[in-house]
Amino acid sequence: MTAENPPQTRRAPFPVRNIPFFYGWVILGITFFCNTVTAGIDGYAISFFVVPMSEDLGVSRAEFSAISLFRLIAIPAVPVIGLLLDMRGGPRLVVTVASIVAGLALIASSLTQEVWQFYLAFGVVFGIVSVTLSWQLLGAAILAKWFVRMRGRVFAISTIGISTGGFVIAPIAGLLIDSIGWRGAWLILGIGILVTLTPFAAMFMRRQPSDVSLQPDGISESEATGNAEAVQGDVATQDERAYEYPWRVREAIRTVAFWAVLAGQALGQAALFGVLFHQVAYMQDKGLSVTDATIVAAVLAGFAIPSKVIYGFLAERYTPQWVMAAVMIPAGASLMLLVVGADRNILIVYAILYGLTMGGFTPVINVVHAHFFGREHMGAIRGASSPVASVAGSVSPFIVAWAWQWYGNYDVSFIAMGVVWAIGGLLVLAVRRPRAPVAVAS
Repeated sequence: MTAENPPQTRRAPFPVRNIPFFYGWVILGITFFCNTVTAGIDGYAISFFVVPMSEDLGVSRAEFSAISLFRLIAIPAVPVIGLLLDMRGGPRLVVTVASIVAGLALIASSLTQEVWQFYLAFGVVFGIVSVTLSWQLLGAAILAKWFVRMRGRVFAISTIGISTGGFVIAPIAGLLIDSIGWRGAWLILGIGILVTLTPFAAMFMRRQPSDVSLQPDGISESEATGNAEAVQGDVATQDERAYEYPWRVREAIRTVAFWAVLAGQALGQAALFGVLFHQVAYMQDKGLSVTDATIVAAVLAGFAIPSKVIYGFLAERYTPQWVMAAVMIPAGASLMLLVVGADRNILIVYAILYGLTMGGFTPVINVVHAHFFGREHMGAIRGASSPVASVAGSVSPFIVAWAWQWYGNYDVSFIAMGVVWAIGGLLVLAVRRPRAPVAVAS
């Protein structure tokens, strides 16, 4: 038997051993910023564009919200991107190209004259980029390789970028729309990506520790060798932080756990994106000004930050499935405050409670996947599971908008989103960690 990702002698492409800290923290910084960009724009900021763009382009909210359906065009590319992320040199190429395309897509969105042009630029092109750089594909595949012992906290820190996007980028988008219009807002956001993320990714992105002659978590080669020998000597007492069975996609999809976790993630993303896409419009329908709605949205994103840290540490100490249920079920319950709330004070309470619960969803679902299926082929495994969750997250905003037109309000949709959160949590809670499909022998 050999430990996964044994010590390698490959020559580092630059002297990362000379830096005074583990290079994995640089990789964490890149995934953090990718989450900030994708979630800040595609998850939070888009909510501020619903009303002004719908009015200027002369379309209904349902027609505007159909933009989320065009993300489905990205689905066939997701498994391929997952495989690329597992290849040597793949992550740097993927992130660099994706960031360039992202910036150009947002610049193109600023030139929109007809809604179909926005569907193409933001829905299709930026949709592919958003899935590629998101926490569920890039972050999940790369960070699982760089960290094992500190996986919970690292996923938590990385996905804080999601809340940072809501806390920083979304309010900036709202202020830009209010001062220079939605066209100027898209232009500035696009340029911002090109001058920040692109050069940083091109210079510093790397696939896994062995590519630069390092070990996961920054441990020494002697410690890694000792862990491997411990695993060889006694399977029953192996340290699973040092060794994880390297599940392949064909093995993982044969387990009940794979499909249960996939369903839980899909339901969580459906509820998450459906709410984020329409919450500002919902608050405006309740009589809040753009400024007040911006404050509530910023509070929600702000409280989601400590939530990720708290749940990330809990996922290291306790069974991840239980922690996942402790995220999703309370999130569904707290969403009811948005339904009954009619003034800013109540909605701020909603923002605090919902932020403190739903914020833990993204780091913990990543921990659950890695806990179940290891890190070696995580890019391919997430490439196989992410399409279903992406479909759910893409369709949800359109269904919410359709229900708004049918019922004349968002109440029914947001109650349904709360129920969906709870069902997803119960599904994940019911599943157990799968056994390795073959005997692990030396």
